[in-house]
Amino acid sequence: MKYRKSATRLLHVTLAALLLAACSVKKTAVNIIGNALAGSGGVYASDDDPELVRAAIPFGLKTYESLLEVSPDHEGLLLAAASGFTAYAYILQDEADRLDATNLAQARKLRARVRNLYLRGRDYALRGLDVQHDHFTILLKTDRNTALAMTTEDDVSFLYWAGASWAGALTAAKDDVGLIADLPTAGALVGRVLELDETYERGAADEFFISYEGSRPGGSTKRAREHYDRALKISEGQRASVHLALAEAVTIREQNLAEFKALIAAALAVDPDKVPNLRLANVIAQRRARWLQTRTSDLFVEAEQTEEAK
Repeated sequence: MKYRKSATRLLHVTLAALLLAACSVKKTAVNIIGNALAGSGGVYASDDDPELVRAAIPFGLKTYESLLEVSPDHEGLLLAAASGFTAYAYILQDEADRLDATNLAQARKLRARVRNLYLRGRDYALRGLDVQHDHFTILLKTDRNTALAMTTEDDVSFLYWAGASWAGALTAAKDDVGLIADLPTAGALVGRVLELDETYERGAADEFFISYEGSRPGGSTKRAREHYDRALKISEGQRASVHLALAEAVTIREQNLAEFKALIAAALAVDPDKVPNLRLANVIAQRRARWLQTRTSDLFVEAEQTEEAK
């Protein structure tokens, strides 16, 4: 009996060891695959076909999530999921804007989905920050300044995508009281990017603040224009979306038709092929610029009056 118990115990230990080894091998394999996939974002960014990318992104996002089930702290996968969900949400939000004129109910339904996708992206970005700094998300809610002070240049990508996606959710759900209350936190996350690496993604943080300052209650159009100038300088004029940010956040509100036309022309003048990793972003921005151009008479009283006078 003694030997039988010993043999049984040995068998249990051996099985446990084999299971642990199998899990370890599986996690190692997932990490290898994850590293490869997480670094493949450039394939999307350099594409010139938004519809192809739109169709492909959902499969990629579910792949990231499946791998994160096995390796939940994989920073590359967390970043890929954060940026991927945010980018996908933006593409669908652009579709919702176009639907407003023809199918308002469908546009509202799509925006509800967009909001959730943005928040999904935000949560992955915050998870990435939690991996780097224990309980970062909890501290962000209770002592934002202390939480942000812990971050370093290595955290810039997660900070940017957390803030951009959080603010993006509000643009899709403008009446969400909770998101309105959270907007300063979103701004603070991207503000920290400016402190750590203003040149991140060719001025993406300054571009964020064009919209942030130009659109929010209590924002400053003067600061929005300062961020526009800075984003233009950092990007060397290669981000078409910089011009659209000012056009939509400030120029339409100020009813400056001449400036609007100049900004649309500047966005369309950007060569999408000049910077390959900005190709997709520029193609999408230029598609939106053309759409905005067709809506000039709806957006500007002066343009509407000119049309009526003809």
